[in-house]
Amino acid sequence: MKMDAQLRQRNHTIDLLRLAAAFSIICLHNFSGSGVAGAEETVALCRFAVPLFFMFSGYFAAGFDNKRKLRQFLRILIWAVLGNLMYLARELLPQQNAYAARMRLSQIFPPGSWRNLLLFNESPISAHLWFLGAFAYVLLLDLLLGWLFDKLPRWTRWCITLALMLGGLTTYQLLTRDPGVDFQLYHYRNFLLFGLPFFLSGKLIRTGSFARIKKISWWGCLPLVFLAERLAVLEYGSLGPWELYMGSILTAFLLIHLALNHPLYNAPKPVRVLSWLGRETTLAVYLLHIFFLDFLRGLYWQHMQWQYEFGIYHLVPLGVFALSLAVGAVLALGRAGVRKLLSKRAHA
Repeated sequence: MKMDAQLRQRNHTIDLLRLAAAFSIICLHNFSGSGVAGAEETVALCRFAVPLFFMFSGYFAAGFDNKRKLRQFLRILIWAVLGNLMYLARELLPQQNAYAARMRLSQIFPPGSWRNLLLFNESPISAHLWFLGAFAYVLLLDLLLGWLFDKLPRWTRWCITLALMLGGLTTYQLLTRDPGVDFQLYHYRNFLLFGLPFFLSGKLIRTGSFARIKKISWWGCLPLVFLAERLAVLEYGSLGPWELYMGSILTAFLLIHLALNHPLYNAPKPVRVLSWLGRETTLAVYLLHIFFLDFLRGLYWQHMQWQYEFGIYHLVPLGVFALSLAVGAVLALGRAGVRKLLSKRAHA
């Protein structure tokens, strides 16, 4: 009963970690392939973010009924469609005439692109939109087959989850080393091998017995997170750039353990504001940050000389984060205002 009461309260630790994960994704997209000092090491440190998002989603979905699951699926599906249309408009609006627009469309949608979108949720318009497609597919699978998964013995559910997680990662690392195999990133980074196992992990953590999980103290958890992140950097040093590292997986599990075993329910107002931003804006930040990233990097290349060492370029993620948060907050406040207005009219 005590745990049920806690689950009904708002855990600010989860929302703060969502905010940190959103910033990590911006860093990942800014530094990947940039060539500046510490770029790929930073990317390795940030790889935990998407798994953590899927785990939190599964954790909350475990408490949803089918009606709530359907609403969540439709919400994410609408975001995915709107996101693709928005980035498609960005590509087509600068074209000077209909012929140029058709040529750009043919470049965006080469043969096989629709197949990859439907089978692997790989957006041909903007690569980062794969997450929304994968999220929608995972929610649909949970809506249709979640009841069947929940009926399996707990050890069987964990075996399936870990087999998808570690089997997909192993297959990715082995096949990408073989130049004779046509193995693309989207063959691994999709709803089945990447999104689903972390989503199921979150569900299993929510539905498991918390009493059986050995609680790691706050001060014990932070050094373990540091060591897991260090492992991810070491993996980068030995394996090169990868989409996911074992250290990233360990970091995600440690952070969700930290969030659930050290919940922050009562917090000062500044922390509650940050928590609100993590709860209400992270999806918008994920969707919109590429716009601001391209804009600020464009300004950098126009007005600054390229710097390998730490400099202005390394601060670009902070600017992108601030702009994305501001727009996300405006959208969230607008939604709240509309809901309040509709509620008043309904009671009038």
